[in-house]
Amino acid sequence: MAAQRYEKTAHPFTELYAKAALARIRLGPGSRVLDVAAGTGALALAAARTGAQVMATDFSPGMVARIAAAELPNVEARVMDGQSLALPGGAFDAVFSIFGVIMFPDWRKG
Repeated sequence: MAAQRYEKTAHPFTELYAKAALARIRLGPGSRVLDVAAGTGALALAAARTGAQVMATDFSPGMVARIAAAELPNVEARVMDGQSLALPGGAFDAVFSIFGVIMFPDWRKG
């Protein structure tokens, strides 16, 4: 329920920042993108539309479910704590967090 509310109210606002962030880099097929604390996937879904392979992480199963509901073949959505990512270093060409890391209790870990 909270994720659906977030998707209606915050996603459009977050999407503006996601598009601005993505405009600063060149992505396309073969690019690997990580979206940390992805929320309902504003950045992840926009990055996927470039053809990039995207991993979206969020600690909220509801948020991750909203991303997965888009059913994009080049987006993997996982429940994961952004302060303790279980991912190999150097696995991504670009890493983003739109309004996510600033909300972490320890943003440096993010």
